[in-house]
Amino acid sequence: MSQVSPQVARTGGAFIGLRGKLLAHLSNNDDNPMASRHADGVIFRGSAGFQAARLYSKSGIRIIDEERYRADRDNAMQLELIPRTPQESIHAQLAAGADCLLAPSRFPTDRSHGSIEALIADGEAFLDAANEMAPQVPAFIPTIIRYDELSDGRWVGPLRSAGLPIATIFAAYGDPLEDPHQLEGALEVIQSVEVSLVMRNDISVAGLITLGALAGAVGTSSAVRHLWLPRKRGNARPARSIFVPETASWMKIPFVEQAQADPDLDAVFRCSCSVCGPGGDVRHLTLPEVCDSVQDEHSVAAAIQLARSVIRGDDPVASWLDVCQRAVALYDELDRLGVSGPRKPGALVSWISVLA
Repeated sequence: MSQVSPQVARTGGAFIGLRGKLLAHLSNNDDNPMASRHADGVIFRGSAGFQAARLYSKSGIRIIDEERYRADRDNAMQLELIPRTPQESIHAQLAAGADCLLAPSRFPTDRSHGSIEALIADGEAFLDAANEMAPQVPAFIPTIIRYDELSDGRWVGPLRSAGLPIATIFAAYGDPLEDPHQLEGALEVIQSVEVSLVMRNDISVAGLITLGALAGAVGTSSAVRHLWLPRKRGNARPARSIFVPETASWMKIPFVEQAQADPDLDAVFRCSCSVCGPGGDVRHLTLPEVCDSVQDEHSVAAAIQLARSVIRGDDPVASWLDVCQRAVALYDELDRLGVSGPRKPGALVSWISVLA
């Protein structure tokens, strides 16, 4: 574990209010009213996130992710001819009502050790300014880490030496934590710093908080459950998915629709979230009269409820392992019944491998 940095020490209790909090990382800023009913706060996206944060003043914790790293990923032309100074960025976030500050984040092509140290140095300058302007507000350096950089551990040394608060964003072509070596690398990153916030994640946020992260966010759609890296052949638009709490994963809606009348699958699709109600069933949400927004609200509510039950339990690590094992066992049961369609989530298998 790193030494406590001046940036962490000078903020005193600023980070305490974030401990164990579960946020919703919005796919669409307009989804804030729905997401804030179930999460402890929300992460708004892009430049439009500033206006959205101002508009919704009762959202719990508000964080604005400018997402500059997405332009780097897409090789897009930068429209900001004169970059904002750290002080200007901090002022803009505070004026929008942000309860937590994020340094402007980049995802450069150069992934060398020197480039990583330069990114951390830029982030440190932002944190120094934040401590002067708003010492009572927690602030983080977003670190956009590729799947291969998780497995080779190249960020661990620089982050441990710096000892700064970080916000992790894992980037991959698929799920960045579906390989045990990458998952171990993610845990090493989180445990190498004093304070970490997990952004752009799926239900794995429960395990990451359990094993060291201060707080984390569940993406409200596949677009914000990690940073997608484009493939040369292009990325097909994914089918809509819905969170199935018994399997601790999202399933494509066409499969859930096909399972509508199969009583053998009742145990798979049961759900008691605040949208489904006691004794509810996820399959009812795919009926024609149910709109997309209700399905999305269920997914947020059910994922947050499951993650909360893990991190607030008496033995969170054992609870998370149990969730993963039961979910994988259900996928095995689907195979036994001859059900084709849903793929066993690699991340759950990796968590079992790492924890058990």
